[in-house]
Amino acid sequence: MGAQWIIVALLTASIAGGCSRQESRWQNAARADTVAGYEEYLARFPAGAHAGEARRRILELREQQDWARAGRLRTPEAWQRYLADWPEGRHAAEARDRLARFMPVDGGGRDWSVQLGAFSDEAAAQSARARLADAQAATLGGIPLRVLPPQADPADVWRLRTGALPEAEARALCARFKAGGVDCIPVAD
Repeated sequence: MGAQWIIVALLTASIAGGCSRQESRWQNAARADTVAGYEEYLARFPAGAHAGEARRRILELREQQDWARAGRLRTPEAWQRYLADWPEGRHAAEARDRLARFMPVDGGGRDWSVQLGAFSDEAAAQSARARLADAQAATLGGIPLRVLPPQADPADVWRLRTGALPEAEARALCARFKAGGVDCIPVAD
């Protein structure tokens, strides 16, 4: 009978030790408050007492990172990317407002194009142009792609756009691209 109590005591101590390790790891993750910290906690304790909280915090932190990135870039592509990943996110309404500033409702007789990307250097933009021209030839239907250099702002980007189109055609083309999994935005030139 005494041996049974020893086994029960050892099991209780083992479980308590495991709980304190789990709680200690959780406190470390919460103190660091990083995606990596919470992921480490989940790797060790996928069904732990704080697993749900860790998963929620990872999502919050990732959304914060994506919003901060969009804020640094300040381009239509950045707001579009944020909305693609977080359509109901904390900053979704503001991202839609900022994106709308780049998309006039009335074309005012101007030509439109479809922007397919923004790049930090010309080589990346030209590479994307060649890749998309080949991979999306059917969607483009002969519409040329062009690379536009940065405008006056030195922090600006190289933009990949289609040739000039009427507004309705630009919007329809962008819809076809999106249906095929290609990010784009119709813009008034």
